[in-house]
Amino acid sequence: MTPAQFDQLLEMVGPTLQKHSNREPLSPSQRLALTLRYLSQGDSIFSIASGYKIGRSTASTVIREVTEVIWNVLNEVVLKPLKHDDFKKIERQFSEKWGLPHTLGAIDGKHVAIQCPQNSGSTFFNYKKHFSIVLLAVCDAHYNFMYVDIGAFGAQSDGGVLANSAFGKALANFELELPKEEALPRSNIKMPYFFVGDDAFPLGTHLMKPYKGANLPLGKAIFNYRLSRARRVIENAFGILVSRWRIFSRTIPSSATTVDGIIKATVCLHNFIKQKESNLPENKKKYCPQSLCDKETDDGIVEGEWRREVGTSNIVLEDITKMDRGGNNPGKAALELREKLTQYVISPAGALPGQINYVNRGRTKKN
Repeated sequence: MTPAQFDQLLEMVGPTLQKHSNREPLSPSQRLALTLRYLSQGDSIFSIASGYKIGRSTASTVIREVTEVIWNVLNEVVLKPLKHDDFKKIERQFSEKWGLPHTLGAIDGKHVAIQCPQNSGSTFFNYKKHFSIVLLAVCDAHYNFMYVDIGAFGAQSDGGVLANSAFGKALANFELELPKEEALPRSNIKMPYFFVGDDAFPLGTHLMKPYKGANLPLGKAIFNYRLSRARRVIENAFGILVSRWRIFSRTIPSSATTVDGIIKATVCLHNFIKQKESNLPENKKKYCPQSLCDKETDDGIVEGEWRREVGTSNIVLEDITKMDRGGNNPGKAALELREKLTQYVISPAGALPGQINYVNRGRTKKN
């Protein structure tokens, strides 16, 4: 975060922080700086408290209060409810940048490692054998978070995470202001607008997921490739979040409620800084330069710098996986829509240049 961005953020949250500061030795600016250091550097509470010459209890209270204020102030600015025209704009960006028309967002969920909550039993104990809460998120074509749902128990099945989230309920009950079904570009194939996810999520009329299995027919393999181009955006959004907010580099030693506030604050800060950088030249972007994210070349995927920064050893932000194999059977309508989209992406109207060679090259490497 640049000094100018810090000042802008302080101007937004400072008045509320001032109300909490009357009896404390720290000014609103110090309270905000302390919290940002904790979130971005991942320092221990002891280190933070020592640096500011305050007690650990005071430091913990400051972090809890400031993250709550950041969420309350910023979420109304950087996570505003989306309207019909917002979705149309996002769809154009996915179509232009990632080549999959009618895509409204990419969805995924991650386990955030926490210490064992008191009296929780196995409620937060996940399939990776540690305690966690789930961050479910949807992002746009430029790695900005559109929806977040935080706090599902780590032991909860992944289909249940989506179904019980505010986003999942709104999607299922047709409460989102999605564009109405239209023909796909340069074709007469009518298709609803949809979100894209991986196999952890149920196939639906407004949620596309890949075909399962190895050695798929060419058409299905091309569909999976095209879907992965759009779905990779949410993987990179999480990667940016983890690499820039190092609090996620370890198990967070706080209560589930405090962790909930930490996640909400970092999501808002991510969007806040991304939006501030959006109009800058590429060489001026510090939070999310192009090199940070994966990119596709004729030879395959070039991994973004976030993967090297994060590494593979940390146990946080692990994938959710489908555990309730007996459920989530897709309906006939969803299966037919996926087949229609498959036929479109292999047709002259919907094909991308080089997609057959790209997919065949990958199939050859596997064999």
